[in-house]
Amino acid sequence: MQAARFGRWSLLPGARGWFFLVPLVGLMAACGEPDTTGILLIGHGGLGPDAPHPMNSQEAIMGALEQGLDGVEIDVQLTKDSLLVAHHDHALSSNGCSGRIHDHTWDELQVCIRTEQAEGAFHGVLVPTLIEELNHRFPEAHYTLDVKLNSAGDWWGYLHATARSIARLYAQLASADKLTVECRTPDFLRAMAESAPGVPYHLISEDVSKDLSTAVALGCSGITAQADAIDADEAGAIRSAGLALTLYGVGAPWSLKRAVALKPEAIQVDL
Repeated sequence: MQAARFGRWSLLPGARGWFFLVPLVGLMAACGEPDTTGILLIGHGGLGPDAPHPMNSQEAIMGALEQGLDGVEIDVQLTKDSLLVAHHDHALSSNGCSGRIHDHTWDELQVCIRTEQAEGAFHGVLVPTLIEELNHRFPEAHYTLDVKLNSAGDWWGYLHATARSIARLYAQLASADKLTVECRTPDFLRAMAESAPGVPYHLISEDVSKDLSTAVALGCSGITAQADAIDADEAGAIRSAGLALTLYGVGAPWSLKRAVALKPEAIQVDL
């Protein structure tokens, strides 16, 4: 199997759940490779920001699964006609298209598609269609939807429409544990509880000590936090509250080792 690039290192899939890290340059022995047994390794936007293919593109998303990761994280937004597309930036700036994703229908977005990485670029991924295809090729894959919100219309109507679109996607997957939603906005998580019951969702937290009680009150299944912004005590507090922990911002062997030590359920990695 082809090695997946992990920062300066080569990530070689071995037995399910753990990896051998080997330097790309030289033959230095890797000391104390972290054991990722029981931890989902999720490709950030597919293959991360430094990969050959742009994040949130079909090539990057598919490439992460082809290289042996357990799943992918995809930034999603809702179109004007209530379809989920992959897009990170709030402002659309792609082939002369501008404004919000929510200002455009799926058909209108077809002229906006760009293949290269650029701020505001739209890569033409209709998320339910792609996941349906991937689900046949990678039946065990897990999908994390990072919901980005930007609308000039009725705020609560927009939030509930987004949640209902996610509920439809969740229903099309054969296994209930294959999709997780994450968002920074508590209002949206309240909409998820009402319009997408049963779909697990995480609060993305910048400060776990302040946000843990909020996550519990919102009915979250977990918290997503930056790996270098959380310590062992905070990770333990999340587990004690009965919540799952996902870490992001992991792009080198040393950061993977630190992240694994915090005992998360999932790590979003940059290859």
